[in-house]
Amino acid sequence: MGDSESLPVEVGRYQIEKVLGQGAMGRVLLAHDPVLDRAVAIKILRTDLDISAEMRDGLLRRMRNEARAAARVVHPNIVTLHDMIEDPSLGLCLVFEFVSGETLKDRVSKGPSPALEMARVAREIGSALSLAHDAGVLHRDIKPENIMLAPYGAKVADFGIARVPDSTLTRTGGLLGTPAYSAPETISGSNFSPLSDQFSLAATLYEAISGLRAFPGDDAVTVAARIGTEEPKPIAQSLGLDPRVDQVLGRALSKDPLRRFATCAAFGEALAAALEIGTMLDSHKVPETLAPTRAIGLSASVGLGGAAVGALIAVLLYSLMRPPSPTPFDIVAARASGSSSTAPALASTDTTSRARTKPRPVDTDPSWVPTIAYRDAGSDGHADRDASKSIDDSGPISDANQEAAKSPKERDGG
Repeated sequence: MGDSESLPVEVGRYQIEKVLGQGAMGRVLLAHDPVLDRAVAIKILRTDLDISAEMRDGLLRRMRNEARAAARVVHPNIVTLHDMIEDPSLGLCLVFEFVSGETLKDRVSKGPSPALEMARVAREIGSALSLAHDAGVLHRDIKPENIMLAPYGAKVADFGIARVPDSTLTRTGGLLGTPAYSAPETISGSNFSPLSDQFSLAATLYEAISGLRAFPGDDAVTVAARIGTEEPKPIAQSLGLDPRVDQVLGRALSKDPLRRFATCAAFGEALAAALEIGTMLDSHKVPETLAPTRAIGLSASVGLGGAAVGALIAVLLYSLMRPPSPTPFDIVAARASGSSSTAPALASTDTTSRARTKPRPVDTDPSWVPTIAYRDAGSDGHADRDASKSIDDSGPISDANQEAAKSPKERDGG
């Protein structure tokens, strides 16, 4: 189906030009919109997937619902969904904005990426995912090929494209996607959550920064086993980066979702700051040779620059290393159990004057503790960002915290 002879002439009003890519779930076509005179990308679900009719219906229903939700998530770092078409012969077709440029997968194939560029990508994609999560939309498939590197910034692609519900790693001997970026809880069959997307983003950025897989392996079973039992190798020292890069990545790649950052935005900010620390220091080193006639002036200016950079780094380190405040999980657990351990944090939040209505999760998994906590706290979805910037998260997790993170079915013993 990848050659030009198998292409449909048009989908709705869109005139098909060529195939942009093809994967396990479908293919992406480049098309022209004659009405608005612009290029678009059309994602078409494969019609020959080896799944039951019931599973296909469930997949299509979820795709429709999440596509509608994704269309409402407007962010400069999310590929915009323009249209959804039900074609009699092609099935469900989603029309996205066309983004020129390479994917992060293309960049990774060339070796490790520059630290400053990955700092920007971490901030942009982390912010984009947090906005989507607050709107009740999960991505479920963050990986290098789903991050576009456009001239004006990074963009997350394939929002609204859900994986096959309740899928396993293999299907009649074939692999449904790659588990290399999947969170351990999703491999073991648990529900997806915003923290699962965070793990996938961390595995993706680990690879982009180092040029190496966080959990390498020759087959899906080996990779899945390593994700569930092993820790990724430190990369900072070999790349000349600040050791906090390893700490931030290690926390986001924790086996326990509750050990990760509260939001993807918090993770992105922490990783970006860690990546920038060494880069800023290197860029402000005093040259070994200075022109004699300008020595005094240059010394003064370099001194001021070094002092400013030192102060900035001190602020960054303080933000990254200070003890965490109660997380959204703590807030929910405290309210559920009547505990007063988080009373100071809750008392400082005016829930009556700041309460805001957020969109309800749209036909997604039931584990939406972070979104619920943000809504209950009456914040804008990112108020807990500072609290989540602590890298050294070695404190114990309470029983109430673990209970709050369980799905209703798990709490009932089902």
